[in-house]
Amino acid sequence: MHRNSTRICFIFNPAADRNRSQQHIKWLNKASHERWKAPEIQIVGKNQDIAETAHEKSHHFDVVVACGGDGTIHKVINGIAGTDTALGVLPIGSGNDFVKTLGLNRSPAECLHIIDRGLRKPIDLIRFEGDVSGWCANTLGLGLDGWANHFAHRNSTLKGALLYVYGAVKAAFTFKGTRVILEQDGEIQQDYFLMVTACNGKWEGGNFLVAPHANIADGKIDLLKIKTMPLAQILAYLPRFRWGPSAHMNGVSVATCKHLRYSSNKPVAVHCDGEELGTSIKDLRLFVSEKILEVIVPELH
Repeated sequence: MHRNSTRICFIFNPAADRNRSQQHIKWLNKASHERWKAPEIQIVGKNQDIAETAHEKSHHFDVVVACGGDGTIHKVINGIAGTDTALGVLPIGSGNDFVKTLGLNRSPAECLHIIDRGLRKPIDLIRFEGDVSGWCANTLGLGLDGWANHFAHRNSTLKGALLYVYGAVKAAFTFKGTRVILEQDGEIQQDYFLMVTACNGKWEGGNFLVAPHANIADGKIDLLKIKTMPLAQILAYLPRFRWGPSAHMNGVSVATCKHLRYSSNKPVAVHCDGEELGTSIKDLRLFVSEKILEVIVPELH
């Protein structure tokens, strides 16, 4: 059997999907050696920095594969962004929003076949700087969805979409919004906002379609902005986001930009690709880095 000579490293996060991803290790070891001449499987330890590991591997491999959920993908991307190394994905985590946008929400076996075929697509990333810095592949949420992510990560019993629904409902009861100055491509807006989400991809929190028109390679940030509103209104809107924001939702608006400056008068919780960045963030600058990362995708995507 002909085996692929591509230099490939699989970064496997055994803690993904609340430690349930470990069941795939034996299968991956066998299947990868059947397809590639010399694959490496790097199983990350509990205290190992995934981004640093991915960056080190980018010096020696043509493809680095993130084996996990959105959090693992986020960390691997933050290690290889700006290098010549391509990203592959085996979605075996509890949160798999990023892969939906790329048509990679498939079984691990199907995704391994896609990686073997090796079709690359250059995509944009959102760079953020300020109180924290890094790269965003899917969504960066300030305010309500930041708090929703914060509360979801502190629940040890639920999983999947239900976990994020729980987080969103608890956040709605807890966070009432803050005064924000937004500067979009030089245009300034001041108002009280419950949530501002910068989107590269379409989905967040499992089933929330926050940016239906987002294109991961169009050089733009899609913005979802929600002004402060009564609790009953928030709870009524939450389930409707399965189908995306609507023009009939009062206080909800969408926009696109290339540069964004966010400044709030009090600290807020922020997440990036489902990873918590902190709960005391007041100032961030975001901009698009066009086609900075190559991702292995299905042929027809």
